Amino acid sequence: MSRPGALAVLLAALVFALFITACQGNTRQIPYNGTYGFKVVLENNPAAKDPTWEQVKAFLETDNTDERDYVPGDFVCGSFAQDVHNNAEKAGIKAAWVAIDLAGKPIGHALNAFNTTDRGMVFSDSTGDTAAANDAALLKPELEEDGEAVIGQPRDRIAYVVKGKELGFISMVMAQSPDYSYYEQYRVKSGQYSVLLNAYNSKVDAYNADVQAFNRWAGSATFVAGGSEARRADEWRRNLQISQHLLDTIKADLEKEKAAQGPAWKPMGIVSNIDIRW
Repeated sequence: MSRPGALAVLLAALVFALFITACQGNTRQIPYNGTYGFKVVLENNPAAKDPTWEQVKAFLETDNTDERDYVPGDFVCGSFAQDVHNNAEKAGIKAAWVAIDLAGKPIGHALNAFNTTDRGMVFSDSTGDTAAANDAALLKPELEEDGEAVIGQPRDRIAYVVKGKELGFISMVMAQSPDYSYYEQYRVKSGQYSVLLNAYNSKVDAYNADVQAFNRWAGSATFVAGGSEARRADEWRRNLQISQHLLDTIKADLEKEKAAQGPAWKPMGIVSNIDIRW
Protein backbone atom coordinates (compact mmCIF):
# COMPACT_ATOMS: atom_id res chain seq x y z
CA MET A 1 0.00 0.00 0.00
CA SER A 2 2.90 2.34 0.58
CA ARG A 3 4.52 1.86 -2.84
CA PRO A 4 1.81 3.59 -4.94
CA GLY A 5 2.01 6.57 -2.60
CA ALA A 6 5.77 6.70 -2.97
CA LEU A 7 5.41 6.51 -6.76
CA ALA A 8 2.97 9.42 -6.73
CA VAL A 9 5.41 11.51 -4.71
CA LEU A 10 8.22 10.59 -7.09
CA LEU A 11 6.16 11.55 -10.16
CA ALA A 12 5.19 14.84 -8.56
CA ALA A 13 8.82 15.57 -7.85
CA LEU A 14 9.78 14.80 -11.44
CA VAL A 15 7.05 17.07 -12.82
CA PHE A 16 8.15 19.85 -10.50
CA ALA A 17 11.77 19.37 -11.47
CA LEU A 18 10.92 19.46 -15.17
CA PHE A 19 8.86 22.60 -14.72
CA ILE A 20 11.66 24.35 -12.85
CA THR A 21 14.17 23.36 -15.53
CA ALA A 22 11.96 24.69 -18.33
CA CYS A 23 11.72 28.10 -16.64
CA GLN A 24 15.40 28.51 -15.87
CA GLY A 25 18.02 30.15 -18.03
CA ASN A 26 17.06 32.56 -20.78
CA THR A 27 13.75 31.02 -21.87
CA ARG A 28 10.52 32.69 -20.78
CA GLN A 29 6.88 31.95 -21.49
CA ILE A 30 4.46 34.81 -22.01
CA PRO A 31 0.65 34.67 -21.79
CA TYR A 32 -0.08 34.64 -25.50
CA ASN A 33 -0.91 31.73 -27.77
CA GLY A 34 1.54 30.62 -30.40
CA THR A 35 2.06 27.47 -32.41
CA TYR A 36 -0.63 24.77 -32.06
CA GLY A 37 -2.27 26.71 -29.22
CA PHE A 38 0.76 26.56 -26.91
CA LYS A 39 1.96 29.67 -25.12
CA VAL A 40 4.58 31.80 -26.83
CA VAL A 41 8.08 30.96 -25.59
CA LEU A 42 10.83 33.54 -26.02
CA GLU A 43 14.44 32.40 -26.11
CA ASN A 44 16.74 35.26 -25.13
CA ASN A 45 20.46 35.50 -25.73
CA PRO A 46 22.30 37.36 -22.91
CA ALA A 47 24.96 38.36 -25.43
CA ALA A 48 22.46 39.83 -27.92
CA LYS A 49 22.89 43.53 -28.68
CA ASP A 50 20.65 46.26 -30.01
CA PRO A 51 21.09 46.44 -33.81
CA THR A 52 21.24 49.30 -36.27
CA TRP A 53 18.43 49.99 -38.75
CA GLU A 54 20.48 48.40 -41.53
CA GLN A 55 21.21 45.33 -39.38
CA VAL A 56 17.49 44.82 -38.78
CA LYS A 57 16.79 44.86 -42.51
CA ALA A 58 19.75 42.59 -43.25
CA PHE A 59 18.56 40.06 -40.65
CA LEU A 60 14.98 40.05 -41.94
CA GLU A 61 16.24 39.59 -45.48
CA THR A 62 18.10 36.39 -44.53
CA ASP A 63 15.53 35.04 -42.06
CA ASN A 64 12.98 32.77 -43.79
CA THR A 65 10.17 32.87 -41.22
CA ASP A 66 8.05 34.91 -43.65
CA GLU A 67 8.12 32.00 -46.11
CA ARG A 68 6.00 29.81 -43.82
CA ASP A 69 2.26 29.47 -44.35
CA TYR A 70 -0.22 31.19 -42.10
CA VAL A 71 -2.42 28.40 -40.73
CA PRO A 72 -5.43 29.52 -38.62
CA GLY A 73 -5.42 27.78 -35.27
CA ASP A 74 -1.97 26.28 -35.79
CA PHE A 75 0.66 28.75 -36.98
CA VAL A 76 -0.56 32.32 -36.65
CA CYS A 77 0.88 35.81 -36.21
CA GLY A 78 2.09 35.07 -32.68
CA SER A 79 3.99 32.06 -34.00
CA PHE A 80 5.70 34.08 -36.70
CA ALA A 81 6.67 36.78 -34.20
CA GLN A 82 7.99 34.13 -31.78
CA ASP A 83 10.21 32.55 -34.44
CA VAL A 84 11.56 35.89 -35.64
CA HIS A 85 12.34 36.88 -32.06
CA ASN A 86 14.14 33.61 -31.29
CA ASN A 87 16.05 33.60 -34.58
CA ALA A 88 17.18 37.18 -34.05
CA GLU A 89 18.39 36.43 -30.53
CA LYS A 90 20.33 33.42 -31.80
CA ALA A 91 21.94 35.73 -34.35
CA GLY A 92 23.03 38.08 -31.56
CA ILE A 93 20.31 40.67 -32.21
CA LYS A 94 18.17 41.80 -29.30
CA ALA A 95 14.52 41.55 -30.29
CA ALA A 96 11.05 41.90 -28.79
CA TRP A 97 7.74 40.10 -29.30
CA VAL A 98 4.90 42.64 -29.52
CA ALA A 99 1.13 42.30 -29.06
CA ILE A 100 -1.03 44.97 -30.68
CA ASP A 101 -4.63 45.60 -29.64
CA LEU A 102 -6.84 47.18 -32.30
CA ALA A 103 -9.71 49.51 -31.41
CA GLY A 104 -13.12 47.93 -31.84
CA LYS A 105 -11.71 44.55 -32.87
CA PRO A 106 -11.85 41.42 -30.68
CA ILE A 107 -8.56 40.06 -32.00
CA GLY A 108 -5.27 41.89 -32.24
CA HIS A 109 -2.01 41.24 -34.00
CA ALA A 110 1.53 40.15 -33.07
CA LEU A 111 4.78 41.38 -34.56
CA ASN A 112 8.36 42.24 -33.55
CA ALA A 113 10.37 45.23 -32.39
CA PHE A 114 14.04 46.18 -32.30
CA ASN A 115 15.47 49.08 -30.29
CA THR A 116 17.93 50.25 -32.91
CA THR A 117 20.97 52.31 -31.98
CA ASP A 118 20.46 54.83 -34.79
CA ARG A 119 16.72 54.99 -35.54
CA GLY A 120 15.05 54.17 -32.23
CA MET A 121 12.27 51.61 -31.99
CA VAL A 122 11.69 49.75 -35.24
CA PHE A 123 8.70 47.42 -35.65
CA SER A 124 8.60 44.61 -38.19
CA ASP A 125 6.11 41.97 -39.29
CA SER A 126 7.03 38.67 -40.96
CA THR A 127 3.60 37.04 -40.86
CA GLY A 128 3.31 34.83 -43.93
CA ASP A 129 0.40 34.25 -46.23
CA THR A 130 -2.16 31.55 -46.83
CA ALA A 131 -3.71 30.56 -50.13
CA ALA A 132 -7.17 30.03 -48.63
CA ALA A 133 -9.42 32.76 -47.30
CA ASN A 134 -10.39 32.33 -43.66
CA ASP A 135 -12.39 33.93 -40.89
CA ALA A 136 -9.19 34.77 -39.00
CA ALA A 137 -7.85 37.05 -41.73
CA LEU A 138 -7.81 39.85 -39.16
CA LEU A 139 -4.75 38.19 -37.69
CA LYS A 140 -2.56 38.77 -40.70
CA PRO A 141 -1.87 41.71 -43.01
CA GLU A 142 -3.68 41.64 -46.33
CA LEU A 143 -2.55 43.04 -49.65
CA GLU A 144 -4.53 45.84 -51.26
CA GLU A 145 -4.59 43.70 -54.41
CA ASP A 146 -3.73 40.23 -55.69
CA GLY A 147 -1.29 38.33 -53.48
CA GLU A 148 0.65 37.33 -56.60
CA ALA A 149 2.14 40.82 -56.42
CA VAL A 150 4.68 39.55 -53.90
CA ILE A 151 5.45 36.13 -55.37
CA GLY A 152 9.21 35.74 -55.31
CA GLN A 153 9.62 38.73 -52.99
CA PRO A 154 10.14 38.76 -49.21
CA ARG A 155 6.93 39.14 -47.22
CA ASP A 156 8.75 40.92 -44.42
CA ARG A 157 7.30 44.33 -43.71
CA ILE A 158 8.32 47.31 -41.66
CA ALA A 159 5.37 47.96 -39.36
CA TYR A 160 4.34 51.45 -38.30
CA VAL A 161 2.96 51.43 -34.78
CA VAL A 162 1.70 54.47 -32.87
CA LYS A 163 -1.06 54.31 -30.29
CA GLY A 164 -4.18 56.03 -31.61
CA LYS A 165 -3.10 55.74 -35.25
CA GLU A 166 -3.59 53.07 -37.90
CA LEU A 167 -1.35 50.01 -37.87
CA GLY A 168 0.32 50.15 -41.27
CA PHE A 169 2.98 48.33 -43.25
CA ILE A 170 5.47 48.95 -46.02
CA SER A 171 7.37 46.18 -47.76
CA MET A 172 10.81 45.88 -46.15
CA VAL A 173 12.58 46.16 -49.49
CA MET A 174 10.82 49.48 -50.15
CA ALA A 175 10.79 51.08 -46.69
CA GLN A 176 13.44 53.80 -46.47
CA SER A 177 12.59 54.88 -42.95
CA PRO A 178 10.94 53.40 -39.83
CA ASP A 179 9.42 56.78 -38.87
CA TYR A 180 5.64 57.02 -38.78
CA SER A 181 5.75 60.31 -40.69
CA TYR A 182 7.40 58.42 -43.56
CA TYR A 183 4.52 55.94 -43.53
CA GLU A 184 1.99 58.78 -43.62
CA GLN A 185 3.72 60.26 -46.68
CA TYR A 186 3.76 56.81 -48.27
CA ARG A 187 0.01 56.47 -47.71
CA VAL A 188 -0.59 59.82 -49.38
CA LYS A 189 1.41 58.70 -52.42
CA SER A 190 -0.40 55.37 -52.40
CA GLY A 191 -3.74 57.18 -52.38
CA GLN A 192 -2.64 59.39 -55.24
CA TYR A 193 -1.57 56.33 -57.19
CA SER A 194 -5.00 54.75 -56.65
CA VAL A 195 -6.73 57.88 -57.97
CA LEU A 196 -4.49 57.95 -61.05
CA LEU A 197 -4.98 54.21 -61.61
CA ASN A 198 -8.76 54.55 -61.47
CA ALA A 199 -8.61 57.45 -63.91
CA TYR A 200 -6.42 55.40 -66.25
CA ASN A 201 -8.80 52.45 -66.10
CA SER A 202 -11.71 54.74 -66.97
CA LYS A 203 -9.76 56.06 -69.96
CA VAL A 204 -9.01 52.50 -71.07
CA ASP A 205 -12.70 51.61 -70.86
CA ALA A 206 -13.59 54.68 -72.94
CA TYR A 207 -10.88 53.84 -75.49
CA ASN A 208 -12.07 50.24 -75.81
CA ALA A 209 -15.64 51.43 -76.28
CA ASP A 210 -14.45 53.83 -79.00
CA VAL A 211 -12.56 51.02 -80.77
CA GLN A 212 -15.65 48.81 -80.69
CA ALA A 213 -17.79 51.66 -82.05
CA PHE A 214 -15.30 52.27 -84.86
CA ASN A 215 -15.23 48.59 -85.79
CA ARG A 216 -19.03 48.41 -85.86
CA TRP A 217 -19.27 51.50 -88.04
CA ALA A 218 -16.41 50.48 -90.35
CA GLY A 219 -17.96 47.04 -90.80
CA SER A 220 -21.13 48.51 -92.26
CA ALA A 221 -19.80 51.61 -94.06
CA THR A 222 -18.95 51.90 -97.76
CA PHE A 223 -15.69 53.66 -98.45
CA VAL A 224 -14.83 55.55 -101.63
CA ALA A 225 -11.35 56.97 -102.05
CA GLY A 226 -11.47 60.67 -101.18
CA GLY A 227 -15.06 60.38 -100.00
CA SER A 228 -16.45 61.71 -96.72
CA GLU A 229 -16.69 58.25 -95.13
CA ALA A 230 -13.06 57.48 -95.95
CA ARG A 231 -11.96 60.85 -94.50
CA ARG A 232 -13.98 60.19 -91.37
CA ALA A 233 -12.41 56.74 -91.02
CA ASP A 234 -8.88 58.15 -91.36
CA GLU A 235 -9.52 60.86 -88.77
CA TRP A 236 -11.08 58.38 -86.34
CA ARG A 237 -8.12 56.02 -86.73
CA ARG A 238 -5.67 58.87 -86.04
CA ASN A 239 -7.56 59.85 -82.89
CA LEU A 240 -7.53 56.23 -81.71
CA GLN A 241 -3.78 56.02 -82.32
CA ILE A 242 -3.22 59.25 -80.37
CA SER A 243 -5.36 57.91 -77.50
CA GLN A 244 -3.47 54.63 -77.48
CA HIS A 245 -0.12 56.45 -77.34
CA LEU A 246 -1.31 58.60 -74.43
CA LEU A 247 -2.59 55.51 -72.60
CA ASP A 248 0.72 53.72 -73.12
CA THR A 249 2.56 56.73 -71.65
CA ILE A 250 0.26 56.87 -68.63
CA LYS A 251 0.60 53.11 -68.13
CA ALA A 252 4.40 53.32 -68.15
CA ASP A 253 4.33 56.11 -65.55
CA LEU A 254 1.93 54.13 -63.36
CA GLU A 255 4.07 51.00 -63.57
CA LYS A 256 7.14 53.03 -62.60
CA GLU A 257 5.33 54.50 -59.59
CA LYS A 258 3.98 51.09 -58.56
CA ALA A 259 7.46 49.58 -58.71
CA ALA A 260 8.74 52.39 -56.48
CA GLN A 261 5.97 51.80 -53.91
CA GLY A 262 6.12 48.01 -53.88
CA PRO A 263 3.24 45.77 -52.75
CA ALA A 264 0.58 47.77 -50.91
CA TRP A 265 -0.59 46.35 -47.59
CA LYS A 266 -3.92 47.32 -46.04
CA PRO A 267 -3.85 49.03 -42.63
CA MET A 268 -5.22 46.67 -39.98
CA GLY A 269 -7.00 49.19 -37.77
CA ILE A 270 -6.34 51.75 -35.06
CA VAL A 271 -3.79 50.78 -32.41
CA SER A 272 -5.32 50.92 -28.94
CA ASN A 273 -2.56 49.22 -26.93
CA ILE A 274 1.04 48.08 -27.42
CA ASP A 275 2.50 45.29 -25.25
CA ILE A 276 6.25 44.85 -25.81
CA ARG A 277 7.89 41.72 -24.40
CA TRP A 278 11.69 41.42 -24.46
